[in-house]
Amino acid sequence: MKLLKVFFFCALPLFASAANILGLMSTPSPSHHNWNRKIFYNLAAKGHNLTILSSDTDIDIVPGVHYIWAEKVYSHLYNGSSAINIMDMADDTTFEAVESFYQLLVASCGGYYKSQGFQTLLNYPNDFKFDLVLVDYTFEPCLLGFLKKFNYPPTVGVTAFSVPHTTYKFIGGHRQFSYVPHFDAVYESDMNFFQRLHNFILYLWDDWIYFARFLPQQEAAMKIAFNDPELPDVRTLLRKIILVLCNTHFSVEKLEPLPPNVIPVGGLQIQEPKALNADLLHFMNEAKKAVVIFSLGTNMKSEFMDNARMKTFVEAFSQLPNYNFIWKYESDIGVALPPNVKTLGWLPQNDILAHPKTKAFISHCGLLGTQEAAWYGVPVIGIPFFADQHRNIRNGVRDGTSVHLNYFTLSVESIKAAVVEALENPKYMENAQRRSRLFRDQLEKPIDRAVFWIEWVMRHKNEYSVIQLPINDLGAIVSHSYDVIGVLITVFLFLIVTIYFTVKKLLFSLLRRDINSKQKIQ
Repeated sequence: MKLLKVFFFCALPLFASAANILGLMSTPSPSHHNWNRKIFYNLAAKGHNLTILSSDTDIDIVPGVHYIWAEKVYSHLYNGSSAINIMDMADDTTFEAVESFYQLLVASCGGYYKSQGFQTLLNYPNDFKFDLVLVDYTFEPCLLGFLKKFNYPPTVGVTAFSVPHTTYKFIGGHRQFSYVPHFDAVYESDMNFFQRLHNFILYLWDDWIYFARFLPQQEAAMKIAFNDPELPDVRTLLRKIILVLCNTHFSVEKLEPLPPNVIPVGGLQIQEPKALNADLLHFMNEAKKAVVIFSLGTNMKSEFMDNARMKTFVEAFSQLPNYNFIWKYESDIGVALPPNVKTLGWLPQNDILAHPKTKAFISHCGLLGTQEAAWYGVPVIGIPFFADQHRNIRNGVRDGTSVHLNYFTLSVESIKAAVVEALENPKYMENAQRRSRLFRDQLEKPIDRAVFWIEWVMRHKNEYSVIQLPINDLGAIVSHSYDVIGVLITVFLFLIVTIYFTVKKLLFSLLRRDINSKQKIQ
C-alpha cells in the first residue's frame, strides 16, 4: 500500500500536466507525416492526449494518439478532374512553379472538405476543450477554421518544409530578398543585381498570387465548408499561431534571420538506426565496392517514371557492377534486373543510410532525405522535380556534397558519370562527413527541443509577447521605417533645393552687382 501511495504521488505531476492536443495536418504527404508523427509520439510518451485530423494515419498507433482520417484527400489530388501530375511540375519555369504550388494547395483543401473525417471533427461540440492546437501550416488555410470552432486554443505551427516563405506573413519578421532566394529560384546567397531583381519580382509574383487569387478563393471555400459566414480571414487566423517549429538547420540550408518564435528543429525525424533484415544485409555486404540507395520519395515515386527512363536507369546500373543498387520501386518493375540491382516497395531509408557500406544516395532531394543523408555523411546524386527540391540540390552542389542530374536529359552515360563522380571523387565524401559533423553537433536532440517549446506554450499562457516581434502590430510602413526614410529623403531634397536656389540667388546677385559696377564705370 505504501508503495502504491509513493507511485501515485510521483505520477501525479505527469497526469496533472497532461494536455488534450488537437493536430490539424493539412499537408498530404507521407514524408511530412513521418516528420509530424515523431512530434505526436513524443508528446504522447509524456502523457499528452492527441487527436489528429490527417490524410495519413499509422498502422501501429501508440497509446494517446487518435487519428481522424481525411480519406478523400489523395484521391482528390491524384484522380479525376482535379488531378495533379507532379511529374509535369518538374518542367515548370520559376513563375509557373509558384502557380503550380498554389494549385496543389487548392486541390488538397478540396479533398479535405469532401472527407468524412473533416465532418467528424466539425461535428464535435463547440465547447469541446483542447489545451493546444498543432497546425501543419505548409499548405496553410484549409483547416484553420477549427481554431474559431474550439475558441482559439494556444496554437503552434509545425512544418517539415524548412522555413516556408509564408511564415513571415503571419509570424512577424522580415524577408530578406537580397540574400535569401525564393525556394523556386536556383540562386546562391551572393546574387548579382539581375538575380536579385528576378528574385524580388518572383517574391512579388508569389505575393500577388497568394493575396489576390489564392486567399479570396480559399476564404470563400472555408466559409462554405465550415458553414460559418462570419469566419475570420486567413491572415487573422494565421496570426493566432504563437510560434512555429521549422525543419531547418544551418548545416544543410542557407542562413536567414529567424524571429525568436521560429524554432529550428531540423532533422527531428532522424532516429537511431535499426538492424536490417538478413536478405537486405546480405545484398549490401555482397557489394564489391559500395552500395547506392535510390529513392524518389513518397510523393514522386519511381513507378511514376516512364518506361524509357526506367530502362535507362536499369541499363546504367548494369554497367556499374562494382556497386550494388537498392531501388525503391513501388510496383512490379516489369523488366529483368541485373544481379547488382534490388528493388523494394518500401525502404528502411534511415537504416540503409546509416550502414557503412552505403556511399551514395540517388534522390529527388526532398528535405527529409537530404537531411538524413547529411546526418549520416552520405553524398547525394540529386534529381529535383519541384518546390524546395531545386534549392536542396543547389545547396548540396554549393557545399560539394552533391551531384546534379537533370531528369529531362537523362542518359545511360549521364547516370554512370554522376554515380562514378559521387563515389570515386573523394571530395564528396569528405564534404558529406564535414556536413555530418556540423549537423550532429547540437546541445540537445531536435525532437527534445520541439517538445520543450510546445510545452512552453502550454506553461506560459498569456505571456507569449515575450517571444513575438511587434512587426504585425506596427505594419509594413513602420516596421521597415519607410516613414523615417521618407522624411529623411524629403529633408534631404528640401536642403538640396534650398541650397540650389540660395546659390542661384547669390550668383544672380553677384552677377547683377558686377553688371551694375561696370555700368557705373562706363
